[in-house]
Amino acid sequence: MKNKRKLALLALVAVPSLIYTAPTTSASAADVSGHAKTAYIYNNNYYYNSNVTNVVQLISNINDTYYSFQANLEAALKAYNELTETEKQYVTNYSTLSNHQQTRVAYRKLAAQIDEKLASVESTSVNYYQNVMETKDWYNTLNAAQKTFVSAESQRILNSYITPNTSIDKVVNKIQLLNSSRISFHQDVADARAELNALRKHTNVSLPAGVEKILLDAEQLVVKDKAAAKEVENAIAALSPKTSTAQDVQAVKTAFEALTPVQQQLVPNVWTLADYVNGKYDLPAKGNAKKTPTFSDKAALPGKITAMTRNKNTYTAKINVTDSENSTERFVLTTKSNMTVIIPPLGTLLNEDTGVMEIQITRNLNRITFQATLNNKPVEFEADMEIILENLPTNASIVRTYDFNEQTPADYTVEGNRHFIQTTTPGTFQIVRN
Repeated sequence: MKNKRKLALLALVAVPSLIYTAPTTSASAADVSGHAKTAYIYNNNYYYNSNVTNVVQLISNINDTYYSFQANLEAALKAYNELTETEKQYVTNYSTLSNHQQTRVAYRKLAAQIDEKLASVESTSVNYYQNVMETKDWYNTLNAAQKTFVSAESQRILNSYITPNTSIDKVVNKIQLLNSSRISFHQDVADARAELNALRKHTNVSLPAGVEKILLDAEQLVVKDKAAAKEVENAIAALSPKTSTAQDVQAVKTAFEALTPVQQQLVPNVWTLADYVNGKYDLPAKGNAKKTPTFSDKAALPGKITAMTRNKNTYTAKINVTDSENSTERFVLTTKSNMTVIIPPLGTLLNEDTGVMEIQITRNLNRITFQATLNNKPVEFEADMEIILENLPTNASIVRTYDFNEQTPADYTVEGNRHFIQTTTPGTFQIVRN
C-alpha cells in the first residue's frame, strides 16, 4: 500500500505539465481569473491555450505575395488584439506579424506611386495611351498582394483595353506641319514622336514615303539647337566680374543674338548675361585682365570620385575654378596605375585666378611627375594635395627631386601598403626601394 502511494506521488512529480500554476507576475487579477477558466497545454517549455494557438496559426497563414494578404493580416491583427496582455506574451511569432504590418505600409506607398503615375496624364492627352502602357508594365511586375493595394479605379483602367488618342492621319499631319522657326518647335517634335510611338505600340502602321524622314531631320535639328545653346550657356558661365572685359561681354552677347529664337529659349542663364550687359558689374579695362578660358564640360566634380584620362603613362584631369564653384569639398582623382590624387577644397587655393585647372601625373618606373596649373601657372594650396601610391614595400622611401638632380626628403606617411605624399605645390618625386 505504501509502495502504491509512492508510485502515485512519483507519477505526479514526473508529469508537471499537467499542473497549471497561475502567473504571479504583474498580470492583473482579471487576467489570472480568465486563465483559470482556460485549458492550457504544455509544449516546448511554453504554455499555450486555444486563443494563443489560434493567433499563432493565423499569423502563420499570412503570405505577403498572395491575394489574401490583406484579409489574413487583418484577421490575425483582430485576433491578437482580443488576447489578454498575458496571452500576448505567449504569441511566439509576433515579430512576423509586426514585419507584415511594415510590409503593408510599403505596399501602400508603392500602390500610391502607381495611382499617381496613372493620374499624371489626362485621358484626353496624346500621351495618355503611352502613360497607361508604361504604368501597366510596372503594375504587371507586382505580386498578387501588392496589386490589391492599387485603387479599384486604377485597376479597372490597367485591366481594360486602351487605344491611342490619335490616328495615322493626325500623326502624318502633325509631322508635315513641323516648323523649325516656331517657338514650340521642340515640343511639336516631341509630341509627334510620342504619337507615332503610341500608334506603333498599338498596331503596325506604315507612314507615307518621306514622312518619317521629315521627323528624323527635325529631331536632328533639335539636337543641333541644344548644342548651339549649350555653347552660349558655357560662354556666359565663363564670364567673371574680376577678369572679363566689356569686349568679352560683347562677344558673348553677339553669340547669343546669333542664335535663333528657338535656340535662345534654351539658354537658362541668359539673365546673367543681361546683368553684365546692363552694367551690374564694374569690369576691368581692356588689356588689364586676361580673358577667362571656356570652362570644361568634363571637369571633375567636388566631393566626387573622377577617373583621370590616360595617355600612355600620363593621366590628366580638369577642375573648373570659378567664383561660384563649391569650395569646401575635395576632388578625388583615380588612375589605373595604383595612384590616386587628392586635390583639397578650392577654398584653400592661393591662386586668385579663375579658369580651368589642369592636373597631370606621370609615372615612369620609380619617378613620378606631378603637375597642377591654373592659367599656365603652377598652383599652390594652403592645404596639402595628396598622391596616394599603392602596393609599395613598407620600407620604401620617397624623395623630392629638383633641377640638377638635387633631392630632399619628401613629406609622406605610410599606412599598410600605401604611401601618402603630401605637397602644397606640384613637383617630381622619386621612389627609393630600400
